[in-house]
Amino acid sequence: MNVDLVAQQAILLENIGLIDGRGNEIQSSKSVLIKEGIVQQILNAGEEVDEDSLERIDLTGKFLLPGLFDMHVHLATSPSTWDELDLAKGRLSIMLKNGITGVRDMAGDSRQLAYLARQTHLDEMEGPDVYFSALMAGPTFFVDPRTKASGRGMVSGEAPWMKAISDKTDIALAVAEAKGTGATGIKIYADLPGHLAQKIIQEAHRQNFLVWAHAAVIPGMPSDLVTAQIDGVSHATLLAWEAAKIKPTSGKQRYDDTSLDVENAAFKAVIREMADKEIYLDPTVAIYRGRDNPNIYENGIKATKAAFNAGVPLIIGTDRGINLRNFDGLPIINEMEALVKDVGISPVEVIKAATLNSAKFLRIEKSVGSIEVGKKANLLIVNENPLTDITNLSKVHSVYKNGKKIN
Repeated sequence: MNVDLVAQQAILLENIGLIDGRGNEIQSSKSVLIKEGIVQQILNAGEEVDEDSLERIDLTGKFLLPGLFDMHVHLATSPSTWDELDLAKGRLSIMLKNGITGVRDMAGDSRQLAYLARQTHLDEMEGPDVYFSALMAGPTFFVDPRTKASGRGMVSGEAPWMKAISDKTDIALAVAEAKGTGATGIKIYADLPGHLAQKIIQEAHRQNFLVWAHAAVIPGMPSDLVTAQIDGVSHATLLAWEAAKIKPTSGKQRYDDTSLDVENAAFKAVIREMADKEIYLDPTVAIYRGRDNPNIYENGIKATKAAFNAGVPLIIGTDRGINLRNFDGLPIINEMEALVKDVGISPVEVIKAATLNSAKFLRIEKSVGSIEVGKKANLLIVNENPLTDITNLSKVHSVYKNGKKIN
């Protein structure tokens, strides 16, 4: 915690509509007391507060909710070019000012990511708290120029955060080295057979380390990941491969044409098992809207709807960057809007996915993710009700991180 928090004056946010992030409807006319970066009390508006030094902020007509998480960003794929440090800092600053207080980076150069994580967690840099991934994939994937950029200065596929895995790999050592980078979890990516993906998952869990993946790590299928009880998967559209008659053989084929039949027995079994094992889904549907092949988007919508209706817990990610020169809003708003309008999930559940569910997934729900006494005051205040229109989350009044108002 930033040492400056100790000296902060207590703040009372008064007369506000409270959306706590736990899936509850709005609590009207509430006041929230913040002190030393923590939510100290949640009161009815007008209740007296026993504080000698208190800043009162009247927020009549506004709406308060937990800071959002974008659970699928990329901040350091190429720190020497398009992700150089000043650009990464700028993107993080914009995210925080628009209500994102936590992000999960889905693999890049951990040398930069570890720095960003330290600085944001200590509030020595303006941005959401950064949690990041170490990547593992099949050896053939490491011709991808992104892997070379993320491991610059090292042999491609040999960096602890960007590791090629084969049957000859000492997986216990590879997992331990990945953990040593400071990453929160391992991302399994592509060109891996199911049995190797399962070995990584099992070893990561043995070492008490989170592990996530694309929903298909082709040739590994969704069922390979789910059977091994992976913690979460991304890209709902890739779940369609479980139902496909002809399976892809290379990660380069992952978005080839297939049309999801949600009544397919194999697909339904995977979704049911995800729900039973509480395996989280990061749908990332909006990024596929407008593709030449409409099946890619429609498969994601259908798979997400089936998963949500079956009880699979959702988190919200975008897999989209932020344009610093022409900023036109957070990608997460587009993702949440797609989940409401096209998938048919209620705004309050989508907000829960972007707040408490994300914190639970990262195992940090005791300190963040919902507005509760004793949790950090990571807060978003908006001018209009997001439960009537989810895009109202873009109408930001103010943001607090660790109880400090962000300018």
